[in-house]
Formats: sequence, C-alpha cells, structure tokens
Amino acid sequence: MVQISKFRWIEFEWDEHNVTELQGHSVEPNEAEACFYNEHAVFRNKKKSGRKYQTYKLVGKTDSGKQLLLIFFVKEKTKARSSLGSVALIRVITGWEV
Repeated sequence: MVQISKFRWIEFEWDEHNVTELQGHSVEPNEAEACFYNEHAVFRNKKKSGRKYQTYKLVGKTDSGKQLLLIFFVKEKTKARSSLGSVALIRVITGWEV
C-alpha cells in the first residue's frame, strides 16, 4: 500500500491523455490534485495484466467539497530533492465524482 503522507514532496504528471480523460468526467486536474492534499483515503486497485505499475484508488474531497474517486499510480519514487526527502510523481489515470 502506498502512503502519500510518507512523501515529502508530491508532483503530478499531466498530459493531454489524462487531462482529457478527467474532463470527460467533469473533473479538472486542479480538483484532482486538491484531493491528495485534503482529507482522503487510499486503497489498492485491482491489478490488470500488462500494467507496469500498481494502481490505487483515492477517495477525497476537492477544496469546494466535491467528493472524487481517483485512479492513480506512483510513477517514480526518488530522492531527487536529496536531503529534503522523497518525491512521489503521481499520474492520475481517471476520476469521477462520487
């Protein structure tokens, strides 16, 4: 299980694919990011064959109180910021309001 709180830094990877996927469910990238910083719960998602990374479900709230379910994976865990702690590079795959 991944614990977002153990990372000193969280960064997000956005491109036209995951932004378009979220917007198709009326979710904006900034709303998804807010869920990682606000109160949330993370659960392991079902493993799909051929998928390189373990995916997770996050249930959290946006700053405006909208509750979202997000599917994401941690693409990298590095010490890129050296002594400042580990970095989680988060790629949100999809998400929707619950």
